Amino acid sequence: MKRVGFLFEKVISEENLLRAIKNATKNKKNRRGIVLECHEHPEKFVKRIQKMLESGNFQFAPPIEKTRRERKKIRHIKVPQFFPDQIVHWALMQVIDPIINRGMDRYCCGSVKGRGGIAAKKAIEKFQKKDPKIKYVLKADIHHFFESVDTELLKQKFRRVIKDAKVLYLIDGILDSGGSGLPIGYYTSQGFSNFYLQQFDHEVKQKVKIKHYVRYVDDVVFLDSNKRKLHKARLLLEGTLRKEHLHFKGDWQIWKAYSRPIDFVGYRFYKGYTILRKKLFYSLTRAVRKIKQFGMRVRQVTRFLSYTGWTKRINFKKYYLEHIKPIISKGRAKRFMSWYAHTNGIPLTT
Repeated sequence: MKRVGFLFEKVISEENLLRAIKNATKNKKNRRGIVLECHEHPEKFVKRIQKMLESGNFQFAPPIEKTRRERKKIRHIKVPQFFPDQIVHWALMQVIDPIINRGMDRYCCGSVKGRGGIAAKKAIEKFQKKDPKIKYVLKADIHHFFESVDTELLKQKFRRVIKDAKVLYLIDGILDSGGSGLPIGYYTSQGFSNFYLQQFDHEVKQKVKIKHYVRYVDDVVFLDSNKRKLHKARLLLEGTLRKEHLHFKGDWQIWKAYSRPIDFVGYRFYKGYTILRKKLFYSLTRAVRKIKQFGMRVRQVTRFLSYTGWTKRINFKKYYLEHIKPIISKGRAKRFMSWYAHTNGIPLTT
């Protein structure tokens, strides 16, 4: 692959930095302080960031470390300083994204624009519908993927596609500031993770030649007509992952297609239809029960709307009409949240 240069000028260009500031402040719910200033007057900060980057000795600040519990998982989050670190992250990724995504597999989903969980869901459904020869499924998960990424190896990978020394200096600075592995909480970690696994994706298609393959970040699903081929593929790919200093979790599984569902990206895939994963379904019904018991409260209505978003692309209409709509409809929930928002957070009586 031909290496690309002359990228630093694009990173520090006024147009790119203005877009980076807009994107960095876009989803900040409570804009205040420097975030509010950047959002309202971005042009004031462009020159400051350009001067910092052009100095040649720009250093990223240590991130703020937080711990978050997601059901049974405990995640260690690292949040970079907003100014200028988060803005520089955006400015860099806006320029290098097209370069590091050139060799990306079509069914690499997650952390890719236009290829989220819905794209992975559609891919599984398409394979099941169009290929009647699918007989076996292999599902595996890369163990502690983000924490296990070898940053020195990742730096070498970047040097194979980018030759601009100043841009490589910024990439090195981001990787060094986050500590070992790819820090969860950095915007750059999403794109870097897919770039790190590009060789793995190529091995699946070129050497192993699995018929159908979908990867969502660190979860992988293989569909094929030959069980031995899947076992052989797993062993070969284990070797590929070891070169990247990664490995599959020990709970990988191979089973006969349609004897049980494929549990992937929040859904369970059967032959001809798809339903929600149990945990998501139970969370939805729990939110509905609490609304029925205690009335409409902001937290439960927000949860209800969030979970119903998962039901848009599955056969959920009958259950919704019979068991949910008599208690709370989606339209009523949206009107309540709109009403609540217009009262500046003052709870309303319903």
